[in-house]
Amino acid sequence: MSNKLVIDPVTRIEGHLKVEVEIEDAVVKDCRASGMLYRGIEQILLGRDPRDANQITQRICGVCPIAHATASTMCLDSAFGITDKIPPNAWLVRNIIHATNHIHNAVLHFYHLSLLDYIDIARVRKGISAELDLVSDFLTRQEKGPFMPREEDFRLPDEVNQRMVQNYLKALEIRRIAQEALAIFGGKMPHQCGTIPGGVTQAVDAGKIESYLGKIKEVKEFIYFSYWQDIVDLTKYYPEYWSVGPGCKNLLSYGIFPEKTEQGWVRFQPAGVLAAEKQEPEELKVEDITEDVKHSWYEGARYNPAEKFPLPDYSKPEGYSWLKSPRYQGKVYEVGPLARVLLGYKWARETWRHELDMALTTLQININSLYSVLGRHLCRAIESRVLVREVEKWLLSIEPNQPFYTEYEIPLESAGAGLTEGARGAVGHWIKIKDKKIAHYQVISPTTWNASPRDEQGNPGPLEQAIMGTKIKDQNNPVEVTRIIRSFDPCLACAVQIVNHKHLKGKKVYPCL
Repeated sequence: MSNKLVIDPVTRIEGHLKVEVEIEDAVVKDCRASGMLYRGIEQILLGRDPRDANQITQRICGVCPIAHATASTMCLDSAFGITDKIPPNAWLVRNIIHATNHIHNAVLHFYHLSLLDYIDIARVRKGISAELDLVSDFLTRQEKGPFMPREEDFRLPDEVNQRMVQNYLKALEIRRIAQEALAIFGGKMPHQCGTIPGGVTQAVDAGKIESYLGKIKEVKEFIYFSYWQDIVDLTKYYPEYWSVGPGCKNLLSYGIFPEKTEQGWVRFQPAGVLAAEKQEPEELKVEDITEDVKHSWYEGARYNPAEKFPLPDYSKPEGYSWLKSPRYQGKVYEVGPLARVLLGYKWARETWRHELDMALTTLQININSLYSVLGRHLCRAIESRVLVREVEKWLLSIEPNQPFYTEYEIPLESAGAGLTEGARGAVGHWIKIKDKKIAHYQVISPTTWNASPRDEQGNPGPLEQAIMGTKIKDQNNPVEVTRIIRSFDPCLACAVQIVNHKHLKGKKVYPCL
């Protein structure tokens, strides 16, 4: 017996995602993920001063603006011909700003977007704290209502459940502290003003160092003790999720956090691709990245992001999403913390090997188990543990008497690219400059990779592949599907950018106002 299930919108993610699944004999046989929000950030940039891109592209997203600030800044550095002239101090400050946002995002994603799939607010005991009493009163599910009866899947013992709910509330404070720490160097958050082409906007003194270290210490303690213990317990009571949602098993990362070593400049988390059929990673060839729009609401079939962007076509019969389909050498690739951690491990970077080996031993799993819902959650936690240590090292490596900025001139004509990582995965910005103005600007965000629709060969995107084949226990409450979706931490606000409004006249659209 076949049944069609539509989840629209998927909640507890950023942006507007619609997912349709075909269920046959309690197994998902087909899946289509649709980006239902369109926006025009890239179109806004055309004809502007190139330096505007650094600030405007941050408005793509209020949760991960630092990824776009960093990618745009690196894109402009490249176009201005000054990448090799950026002072080491500037890279250190950029890394601290960027890494702090990654740490914040990991806490946000686990506690406030994903954890409610596993904890039971209704079982929270009253009288423990005023905050918990408020949460219990507000979120307790009603026995009566218009919803179909459904079978819940909450397995945590009362003590563990109670602790995780308390940590849910504590995580709100930790996120505030992380944002305050970032603002020390970024000026404000979200949409910071500290990262600019040429370097950063302010020098670092002893007061800023002391203030940041005090804040990050509290964040570090929460990640090492509360966050890590909650991850370990989640895997204990939901062990089958080590095999749920494996996805395409092809991984890609642009690498992130440039730092100077004895061997020269390297990225602390290395770039590369790891294909499912291969044991060893390979170097990334940026020129092999394309965007397919066969099943997207855009004209044409395939584009090079450095050269051209497509125009909308909402009447396209094959289209079912505003997202395009980024592909590498014509194949589907997943991006995000799973890709970053595994590539760091496979490239034999000692920090990543040590941290992942510890986790595999503690949880008694093998590396192949990471291709899963729990694997994605675990890799975010591993990354957070590493980064709260590294930001302290970067901060103490700053030489306050050395420069933080280099001068430049905007070229009459030029092109550039900035490739880095957001918390959710690979983010790339491409620019063309003509007459000292932006003539072309293109963004490929992480969720454009992960939640992409089918390509011209009919290959589903990573999220669609992860959902297909999943066993569904209760079709009135398909929690398996939403748990898979949230393990990718989709951000649809980032994923859909291109729109030329004149081409949409008279069409049925769903604008973001």
